[in-house]
Amino acid sequence: MFILEDYLEKLINECRFAFGERLVYLGLQGSYLRGEATEQSDIDIMAVIDEFCAADMDIYREILKKVGDYERSCGFICGRDELARWNPLEVIQLRHTTKDLYGTLSELLPEAKREDQVNYVKVSLGNLYHELCHRYIHTDKENSAIKLFFTLKGFFFLIQNLHYLESGEFLLTKKELKEKVSSDDRYILELSENYVSQDFDSVFPKVMEWCRQAFIRADI
Repeated sequence: MFILEDYLEKLINECRFAFGERLVYLGLQGSYLRGEATEQSDIDIMAVIDEFCAADMDIYREILKKVGDYERSCGFICGRDELARWNPLEVIQLRHTTKDLYGTLSELLPEAKREDQVNYVKVSLGNLYHELCHRYIHTDKENSAIKLFFTLKGFFFLIQNLHYLESGEFLLTKKELKEKVSSDDRYILELSENYVSQDFDSVFPKVMEWCRQAFIRADI
């Protein structure tokens, strides 16, 4: 039986032993942080190592194998100096979607302004919009209908950040978002859970209209 607390304790201890003072940070992300994990969910860990190099990745891989459930291990690893120079567009998302386990993430991140958060939303929205349009035109409808399910999953993070821009409230889970956002946003969130490819013809125009309105909302 997988017990998250035991896993995290082992991971922290092994990393401290292997990296010593070079271990700067460990944090929990993903579905286990949101309380939405299943037995198949990835275990998302953020790790930061001082003077990080390629050999450290070999060490970290072996640590993950040692603590167990390696096939579900996932996450983000980087060097301290690299993180200090990270793109500020991603800083607010990182800060709100990572729980400190060892060290303090906010002390390691560069400064981020509201303008950076607005641009993060615009970039995320633009990427999803481009994906929808490109696939619709340049592949057959059957493929578009099937792939839409996976594209819709990305809208959760977009709506999460749009809501933060508009309200100043960063909500971690989909359940919390559904209770606070507009009916149009709630429709997209529920669609990401309930969509079936047979509904593509009726659903796709609504998704495109939501994107059109989201571009207006993000133009703050």
